[in-house]
Amino acid sequence: MTIVRPNRDKDIKRTIILCGAGVVTMVAMVVVSYVSLVSAKHDLEKTRVSLESMKVENAELKNQYFEMTNVESLERFASEMGLVKDKNPGWVLASQY
Repeated sequence: MTIVRPNRDKDIKRTIILCGAGVVTMVAMVVVSYVSLVSAKHDLEKTRVSLESMKVENAELKNQYFEMTNVESLERFASEMGLVKDKNPGWVLASQY
């Protein structure tokens, strides 16, 4: 007596194909995640460089501001404009009008 199993070969082929498709899908997912990670690292590095340049620019602007608001430069500017330092200023309030 002979026992025939025609579905056995189909099941093995189907299992191999499904496992292969699963492996290919997993490899594709790993590649996509790696590419996105590398892209994120490059963007982060660009942002760090930009931040450093902005810090330098901010320090230069602060330096210019402090030079402009220095007491000596303000007094020099006032003398150039012909302003006189008043020892006893008379304050006018808006409530007096």
